[in-house]
Amino acid sequence: MSTFIKRDLPTLVIAIFGFIIVAEWFLPIKIDGRSYLTEFKTFLGTYSTIMYYGAFGIGWVYAITSEYYMMRRNRNWQQYVVSGSFFGMILIQSFVVFYYGFPGAVVLPEYRWFMLNIYQWQAQAQYGILFLYQCGAVYRVLRLRSMETIVLSICGLAFILRSIPLFVATIPGMMEFGNWVAGAPVLAGTRAATMTSSLGGLVVGLRALIGKESTVIEVR
Repeated sequence: MSTFIKRDLPTLVIAIFGFIIVAEWFLPIKIDGRSYLTEFKTFLGTYSTIMYYGAFGIGWVYAITSEYYMMRRNRNWQQYVVSGSFFGMILIQSFVVFYYGFPGAVVLPEYRWFMLNIYQWQAQAQYGILFLYQCGAVYRVLRLRSMETIVLSICGLAFILRSIPLFVATIPGMMEFGNWVAGAPVLAGTRAATMTSSLGGLVVGLRALIGKESTVIEVR
């Protein structure tokens, strides 16, 4: 019974609903002018959206509890500032949403003021911090130790410098070389990566539908 609930039942549910959705795409069968497969797919999409928002609410609870435990483990002023700003943003946003009514609150001036003057600036500050971490990662990765790292360093440096007006104005041909890097090798590599990820996703999806992808189906 335990094996059936953990593995066989999720496999059966995924297979049934997955093959119905696939059949709706390839078999547009209509009975008395109605496409029952399309209606069932719409029904699944509606309830999937409801489950998504329910999981989003549960994620908020987990985020709050994990931040609270993090603050208890790290009793210093830096952690208090981070956790305090996190809890403050949640309280302010929750008050605005529930006081003015959801979902109509998202178009009100009060909510937009909060998003444009508080949330947006903190989000941009987070991107600035991530940029510093990325600079450190680039320094550790782009080391001239082999032919591959040399090519990667040259292309990466050209791609970065062509986006900075100072280097474009002072180094002749930097814009043209950077555009060539972005339009030829980078685009080719991106397309190859997209094709590879698409084929990999297709294989994982088919394995999940037939019950072979235990990492996706099995619940521990």
